[in-house]
Amino acid sequence: MNSINIGEKIAELRRMRKMTQEELAGVIGVSAQTVSKWENSVTMPDILLLPILAGFFEVTIDELFSIAPKIQKKPAQLEETPFAVYNAVLETMWAWEPASDSDVIHEKLIQNPKYHTGFVSLVRGGVYANRDIALTYVADPAEALALLGNEDAGDFLRTLADPDVRKILRYLQENRGFACTASSACLKCGISEENARKALEALVRYNLSSKQTVDMATGEQIDIYSHWGDHKLTLLIYPLLTLAERLSDFQENWYGFRS
Repeated sequence: MNSINIGEKIAELRRMRKMTQEELAGVIGVSAQTVSKWENSVTMPDILLLPILAGFFEVTIDELFSIAPKIQKKPAQLEETPFAVYNAVLETMWAWEPASDSDVIHEKLIQNPKYHTGFVSLVRGGVYANRDIALTYVADPAEALALLGNEDAGDFLRTLADPDVRKILRYLQENRGFACTASSACLKCGISEENARKALEALVRYNLSSKQTVDMATGEQIDIYSHWGDHKLTLLIYPLLTLAERLSDFQENWYGFRS
């Protein structure tokens, strides 16, 4: 470590406090001549005095040596993590723009659900955010175009577009911890038993519901369904539906859009 740095730092901190060398010496318990030697880089403070100097000036020992302090990041609580990540997305989106103000953008998005922000690269995807959602999409252009012909993706969208599937899914989520059969679900959701069974089987196929087949004492079998895959709803289904809702009534209210 360079003794010039710490001497200059002590002098800088002393002047910021508007203190004389004599006054600082009196606080530390050394002579004014000793402080003068420190500041002129003739000598260095004894290692045992470093915590005392740092404590008095309310800095770290690293800062005394003009070493940038490490920022200790406080982990976000589990329930607050989505908000922390959302804010980080917005801050990162505009970090390269000197004149940007991510706080202003964030406030605008909160106040108006029809506002959108983001940037798009036709080569590597983009970032999109509004009041309810923030997401990034990274893909090769060829892979992105291939999605338009992906039948697995199309089958899932058709399944989710079925109103009976969404009714059953909502029923399962509203009654978590309880099981149902196709017969009981059809009565609760106001649809036919056949459609209820088809919807339940579709949800099982995509691991959004679980099924257990039980042998009855009479020799017949009955299928019992229950909710499953809660993480997929929050991570994938709800964001997908949010985007679909935005697209259904999309207004070109971009705040800070770049491409």
